[in-house]
Amino acid sequence: MTDGPATVTSVQAEPYPWRRLHPLSPLLRGGLFLLVVAGILVANLRDRLFELFFSQEIVDALGPNEGDLVDYVVGQRLVVWVLLGVALVIALIIGLSWLSWRFSTFRITAEAVESRRGVLFRQHRRAPLERIQSVNLQRSLLARLIGLTQVDVQTAGQGGKVALQYLGHKDAKLVREEILRAARIAGTGRSDAAADAAEPSVTEDTGGTEARSSHSQSQQVPVAAVDFSGRSYSETPSMIDARLRDLADFDIDPNARDRGTLIQVPVGRLIASILLGSEMLIVLILAVAIVVTTFWSTVFLLATLLPLALVLVSMMISQFNKGFNFVLSRADDGVRVGAGLTSTLTETIPFGRVHAVEARQPLGWRPFGWWKVRITTAGYSAAQAGQNKLQNVVLPVGEVDDVVRVFETLMHPTVEATEHDTDDLPARARAEWESALRGAGEEFLPAAARSGPLLWFGRRRAGLRIEQADGPHPSLRIRRGWFTRSLAVMPVVRAQSVQLGRPFLHRLLGLATIQAHTVLGPIHMQMRGIELDQARAAFDELASTVIRVQSAEALELRHATDEHRDDS
Repeated sequence: MTDGPATVTSVQAEPYPWRRLHPLSPLLRGGLFLLVVAGILVANLRDRLFELFFSQEIVDALGPNEGDLVDYVVGQRLVVWVLLGVALVIALIIGLSWLSWRFSTFRITAEAVESRRGVLFRQHRRAPLERIQSVNLQRSLLARLIGLTQVDVQTAGQGGKVALQYLGHKDAKLVREEILRAARIAGTGRSDAAADAAEPSVTEDTGGTEARSSHSQSQQVPVAAVDFSGRSYSETPSMIDARLRDLADFDIDPNARDRGTLIQVPVGRLIASILLGSEMLIVLILAVAIVVTTFWSTVFLLATLLPLALVLVSMMISQFNKGFNFVLSRADDGVRVGAGLTSTLTETIPFGRVHAVEARQPLGWRPFGWWKVRITTAGYSAAQAGQNKLQNVVLPVGEVDDVVRVFETLMHPTVEATEHDTDDLPARARAEWESALRGAGEEFLPAAARSGPLLWFGRRRAGLRIEQADGPHPSLRIRRGWFTRSLAVMPVVRAQSVQLGRPFLHRLLGLATIQAHTVLGPIHMQMRGIELDQARAAFDELASTVIRVQSAEALELRHATDEHRDDS
């Protein structure tokens, strides 16, 4: 199907009109109910369906189907009543779907993204633009087949998400650009005219026609020309080609190559990383232990191998599905990450919303020099901690050059994309990143020699460093781990608090820990086993740096607000 014959229409004459979703949205939201109904019909019409594809001998070999619905209806002379009942059910489903679509609307204003839904019980969700952490495009397999996409607006705070279910794929991308542009205007405090002068308008090819960001009036968020029904159906070849590309997601960000920052994960490397990952190693060790145990114990323990095998296969399929066709690119509005095989997810993280970045290297990846990079953003849910989602992962597996490019892009968002290519980086900057990742770490504050009982084999690698403490954009870097190496980096401006701690064993050994608290997420900025005097000096330096940087940011924000008020 195409992106639709629906129109984002104005519900009432307002400065920021409410717009409706795609008419097929209720079909996807009620997909589970439809699958149950389809399963019941298939179970009752088994022989009728088999007769269409197999010979009569095969159908007879399956045995009698006592629950044949057609024979029962004909025998009881209920054909007319059944047809009337089916027509009534279809009419009821269509009516309820229409009501659901009619009362599901959204709008983008100068302050927030809002959505309303529900007939009897109304739900109104609002995502302030200044609190938006990412804008995601999510496509399940059924949504891809129909040509629809869900737009998720993730905000800071637990459960702070506004989901637009669903829009046509091209229209969803236009709405995403509109939201990101509105958030950028709200964050900078500039007027629309100033933003237009500084940034190009958003354009996207929609089968031979251009959809551009436009403004209805001064001081209004640009409303993209999202039109589901105004499409021309005369250009059939180009529409078919565009539809196939939408289904396959060949290129999640077509302009990424022009911007210079693009990382793609080869399928072979992805498969090898899954087989050599820590999770797979643990599962294999458990499987071998169970097999060995069965020779000395009861054979019933062998029954546990089947669940383990299923877990192993499901983990491999899940990781492959979520890492397939992985693309990371730098867009005008932020960092864009996309991947997926049966279902796809494209996440756009605006610049300045990343609170911490961490590169991790399991033991099995070390001979190949591979790393995994994940981030912490506001809005991370504790329920996601045990789930291997694309969210919070900006590189499932990559080489050192890829990791350096990711760090440079996330830590220095104001630098042009082409300057983040590792070939163009200054030799000193590249050497510093490589030394922090896999070097001796001589520039880091090391762990104490007597911290062995605390850090074990990771003592030699553990280290802490405050990068550019006197500069405008200082960062905190922490190395740790032996079995799984890691390098965590946090912009100092994102620190919520700084703590010097001395747990029981640390006090016995005369040591201390330093921890920088940020928003809830998978990355913990903590360094253990530091000599007490060195820990106190590092704590004082880090605390003073946090106060200086955050005070400067608050002053800068106040000046921007005053300038915006004067312009208004």
